[in-house]
Amino acid sequence: MLPRLASAALGGAAARAVRGALGSAASRLPELVPPVEFASRIDTLPEGCSTIDNEVYDDASVGSTWHDTDTNNQLATLQLLNNARIPYFDRIWRQQLNLASTGGGGSGRTGAFLEVGCGGGVASVALAKLGYQMTGVDPAPHALDQARVHARRNGVQDRTVFHHGSAYDLSSFPDDSFDGVVMADVLEHLLDLPTAVSEVRRVLRPGGVLVFDTINRTFKSYVLTIAIAQEMLKLVPPNVHDWRLYIKPHEMSFLLQAHGFLVDSTQFRGMAPRLSADVPKLLRALAAAPGRGQLPMPPL
Repeated sequence: MLPRLASAALGGAAARAVRGALGSAASRLPELVPPVEFASRIDTLPEGCSTIDNEVYDDASVGSTWHDTDTNNQLATLQLLNNARIPYFDRIWRQQLNLASTGGGGSGRTGAFLEVGCGGGVASVALAKLGYQMTGVDPAPHALDQARVHARRNGVQDRTVFHHGSAYDLSSFPDDSFDGVVMADVLEHLLDLPTAVSEVRRVLRPGGVLVFDTINRTFKSYVLTIAIAQEMLKLVPPNVHDWRLYIKPHEMSFLLQAHGFLVDSTQFRGMAPRLSADVPKLLRALAAAPGRGQLPMPPL
């Protein structure tokens, strides 16, 4: 009888632990109802209409995390996207601009390329390492400093130039300056999409190609990026995203076409995080780690 009693006791302790973890997790669950959407996402929105905090990228404490080796840590989470998006950007540019993947004296990726909203250079430096000549523009001076350091550490300072500037005003560049433009994790931060897209169209040469990644405005994206990542797990700084600013694919297609782009929506691709199937492990981690960044980021 003793082994049975011990087993029953252990079973009861395990059940209590699970109930405790569930109760702790439930107490920390955020609101799962998305806010009311803007009447039109592709029209210019007034200042102050959004809760987004775009100034966070110039904050020294947050800005120092761009290239942290712990990819669960705030802005370092953006590094996780490169495995999916950089090969996609490279493939589209090479196909649409007729660039060779290899060349006689180099990579074959000739031309001039611009990243609008380059931040700490996560995407620009990765593309420069493939052989692209990259110019980065961002409104946050601290982020630009991080981008320059990152370029030097990766040995691509001769293929990268970083300028202070805004997506709304690329007047430091003449018309038809670039073969390709990339906007990585930028569009969902902008209140004036028409001006930004118009400026990108202006600086692109005839036949130039814009590549981008942004977040689709769906219930799933609200749960994953706002409720879980931003509010519950606090993997990213507060108000780094506003779900209402996310963009649906048909909105992006219409916006681009309205500004003179040829759009092939069949080239649009999606990516999403995969959650661990080990639910008890996640519950135990959630119960034990209420602080920022202590839970593992779902792998891409």
